[in-house]
Amino acid sequence: MTVAELIQRAWRRWDILPGPMQFLRVLLLRLRGAQVGAGTWLPRVLVPWPHQLSLGQRCIIEPDVYFKYDGFWTPGPSIQIGNRVFIGRNTEFNITGGITIGDDCLIASGCTFVDGDHGMAPDRPMNEQPLNRAAIVLEENVWLGAQCVVLKGVRLGRGAVIGAGSVVTKSVPAGEVWAGTPARRLKQAA
Repeated sequence: MTVAELIQRAWRRWDILPGPMQFLRVLLLRLRGAQVGAGTWLPRVLVPWPHQLSLGQRCIIEPDVYFKYDGFWTPGPSIQIGNRVFIGRNTEFNITGGITIGDDCLIASGCTFVDGDHGMAPDRPMNEQPLNRAAIVLEENVWLGAQCVVLKGVRLGRGAVIGAGSVVTKSVPAGEVWAGTPARRLKQAA
């Protein structure tokens, strides 16, 4: 093993351990305007506009989560995450309007949230199309399997479960299990 590999290995282990790096990360985000609740574990994440992020208490955010928000000048947090929320590795929030995640939600790795899309008028170039946006809402105790995609205007009701690899294009009532591309109702949650 080369010296460079040893250094990289040690850095990765240091980076995931709570301690000085965790404290510094949270402090820097708070200084830049983010609201981070007590006991929230926040490893290596990407937050271009921290003032748009509000994290509740005792959340666990795994490494390489990307919080992207396009409305820099919008006042107040547009990405609001409740208490005791788990967000898995490599999840991406591509937000233009807003997203609210309730308490006790579980979001597995690799999920993507997109709350906007472009129009498709045939007489205009694609880069001049208007942006259509609608907020995404996850109520309390929602569970998303790995690699889910949640699109604009979707509301996932309390206790909803979304199967891995699903593309959610419409709202899901409380307590239902949905899966597929596009996601469809499978059954009522137990």
